[in-house]
This record gives sequence, C-alpha cells and structure tokens, in this order.
Amino acid sequence: MAQSRNLNENSEGHVVIVEDEVESKKVMSLALAKKGYHVEAFGNGADAIKYIQNEANDIDLVITDLRMPGVDGLTVLKETKQVNPDLSVLLVTGFASVENAVEAMKLGAEDYLTKPIDLFEFRARVSKLINHKTLKGEVDLLHKRLDKRFGFEQIVGKSQQMERLFEMVRTVANTNANVLIMGESGTGKELIANAIHQNSPKKDQRFLPINCAAIPPDILESELFGHERGSFTGAITRKIGKFELANNGTIFLDEIGDMSLDLQVKLLRVLENREFMRVGGSEMIRINSRFVFATNKNLEAAIKDGSFREDLYYRINVVNLKIPPLRERREDLADLVAHFVAEFSKTHQKQGVDVTPDLMQTLTQYAWPGNVRELRNLVENLMIFAKDGCPLTRDQLPAHVFSRTDKNRRITIPFGTTMAELEKEAIYQTLEAVSGNKTRAAEVLQVGLRTLQRKLKDYESGTDSGEDTDGD
Repeated sequence: MAQSRNLNENSEGHVVIVEDEVESKKVMSLALAKKGYHVEAFGNGADAIKYIQNEANDIDLVITDLRMPGVDGLTVLKETKQVNPDLSVLLVTGFASVENAVEAMKLGAEDYLTKPIDLFEFRARVSKLINHKTLKGEVDLLHKRLDKRFGFEQIVGKSQQMERLFEMVRTVANTNANVLIMGESGTGKELIANAIHQNSPKKDQRFLPINCAAIPPDILESELFGHERGSFTGAITRKIGKFELANNGTIFLDEIGDMSLDLQVKLLRVLENREFMRVGGSEMIRINSRFVFATNKNLEAAIKDGSFREDLYYRINVVNLKIPPLRERREDLADLVAHFVAEFSKTHQKQGVDVTPDLMQTLTQYAWPGNVRELRNLVENLMIFAKDGCPLTRDQLPAHVFSRTDKNRRITIPFGTTMAELEKEAIYQTLEAVSGNKTRAAEVLQVGLRTLQRKLKDYESGTDSGEDTDGD
C-alpha cells in the first residue's frame, strides 16, 4: 500500500521509497516529508515497479532496499533504468550486503547507504541526487536552446549557395581544423562560427568570440594571453586571458585582418605549438582549443601590401567558408523576411502582421549593402510601428530603400549585342540565381510564367520568336 501526500508546486521533489520493513519505511518517509518532498512508499518491489512504470517521467528519485522478499532491490533497479535510464536510484542495504550494493552501482545505481540509517546523512544524499537531476535537466534544456539558437535553424537560406555552405559547416564541424570564414559585414559570420561550435564535439565546452578590431592593439595581447602582476604599468593583479579561459572549447577571432603584425607573429606560434605565455610570464600554458577566424577583408591583398603575414594566412585558411552577400542570394529574401517578422512579432507582441507583395518586390530590388543585419534591423523597425492585423506595405519603407541602387551590379555589354541576346542572357542568369525555380524567375523578371516557359522552349529548339508580348 502506498503512503502519499498531495504533490504541490512547493514540493522539493518526487521520491519513491521501496522498503519491506514497516518501521524503516515510515521513518524514511517522514524524514523526507518534513523537508517538503512528495513521497510514495511501497512495502514490496512488485507494486513499486508498477508505479514507476506509470509515473517515471515525474519521479526524481527511487530509494530501494536491496534485500526484500519476492522482487528484490536489484530487480527494482533494473526495471527503473529500463523505463528511464536517467532516473536516479539510491540503494539501502545492511553491512553484510555492501559488496552487492557496489555491484549494483555498476549496473546503474547512483549511490548507496548502509543500515542503520543516519537521517541527517540520508537527507543529505537525497538532496544531492535530486539537485544533480535538476541541474542535469537544466543543462539539457540549455543545450536544446543553444542548439536552436546557434544551430542551423537560425541561419535562414534555401539558395544553392547557402545549402553548399550548410553542408560544408556540417562536415568541418566534426573536425578540429582551423576555419576561416569570409564575408562582407552583416552576412552572419559569427552565426556560422557558432553553428560550427554547436555542431562539434566541443559543444559542451565554451565558445568565446573576440573582435580583434574592437580592442586596441596594445590591449589585445593581454586580452588574448593574459598577464602577470607587475608585467606593465597598471597590471596590479594576474589576469587570465581569453585563450586560457576557452581551453578545450572554441575560440572565435573575428576581424582577424585587423590584428597587428606583432600580434600575428605570436598568434602563429600559438597555432603551431598550441602553447603560449602570459604577458610577463615564464611558464608555458598549453591549450587544446579549436580556432575559427573571420574577416571582411581581402587577406590576399593584405599580404601583398604587407599588412598581413602570408604564413599566418596559410595557417588559418585550412578550411575556407565564404558567406555570399544578400544581393547574391535574393531568393532567400522572402524566407528571411518571414523569419524576422515572426521573431519580432513575439518580441514586440504584435499579432497578424504580414507583408504585401509590393513591399517584397521593393526589397528584392534593393542593393542591401548592410546584408542580413541591415534587413533584420529594417524589419524590426517596421514591426515596432506595425499594428495588429495590418500588413506591412511598401509605403512604410524608408526613403533610402527606393533610392539606393547596387553600383556593383553594373553590366558591361559587348558592342553589337542584340536585345534578343540580352533577354536570353538575362533569363538564363536569373534562372541560375534562383536555382532553376521558373516561377520565382518569372517574378524577378516581371514576366508571365507561360511567357518564360515559351521562351525557354524556343531557346532549346533554336526557334526563338523574339516576341515581347506576355501572352498570359
């Protein structure tokens, strides 16, 4: 028969006690109940197992005597672990059965106590096991949130360029190779670095980003390597550097192209030997960290002008990941806008907000010099002033979206090229940019889908009519 009390939100934990000795079962139950635990106590293993099988997800700890008539504690342990391997089990045994208890721990029991039980020690062991389970649950939840926050879910893109990038990230994440991420400002380099870390064997260790351009050169060395007390004016205490703090984890050095030449030499030594000394120190510190680098600069040009070391470039550029600018993957715009609208609907508590086709068309034609970061900021601005149930329209866009053109998209046309040849090339280039999606290509070219299909058919057969009519 189970002895129980109502479980309320203030309970410290849900504990199952399995003990055939009536007085011992009563003493343990009262000792835990007084501390706020919800207790279910059973006098035999068979009834306890049935209860555990039905309530395993809500139980925090099982306490069982090892020696009992009928179904013994070892069977309770095995059945509990079969139902829920993460459910902790505390064994209670007499001195004569300590060896059996140790053997049971090898089968999955977390701890054991010997009789007669010291209630103070009993409550301390119970508290420790339940707190450990609670902490593990919180850590698991944090990992799930991190997986979502820094996994591929937050990197929106279905274009061929992004799919290739995702595949490369998945592959390189499982290695310890140095990675150089290249891309314009605002393309999401740190997000890619986070995804590499979060999908790697080091995901349980620290991810430490450092922006080399944001820290003055005379301070960056101390930030990276740390320093000893008295090593320079103002060094009144020892400082542990970022490299040491992130040992065994992932170190992300952003804007590596802005690092001074002196510091580049010291970084090269770290990458070659996996060791360094604090500023003013004499002891070598070894690390086992993974390095990821990023830049928006042309490092090969920097090598030619002498601002970046060639040997360091080849050391960091083991795997090169290039993030395309937003203007080169415009087919991702609709998904990105929908993603940001959903995000800021929650942030700013807006409901029923969508975007109109004319707004999307305008966004598609814009140059996006600030890339995804600029798009995100623009959508947030629109969502702040949006009204529930009202769509975002073209009229709400700032003036610069209409006036700014992409100067880099200037087309050089060979002399003598006909309009029909220009149209044909425009169609093929647009199809390539949208991964062969004819419906999307027709939208970008602002022609009917049937017109586009007819022209493609004519190109294939060599009988292009050259007509401009839509025909839809």
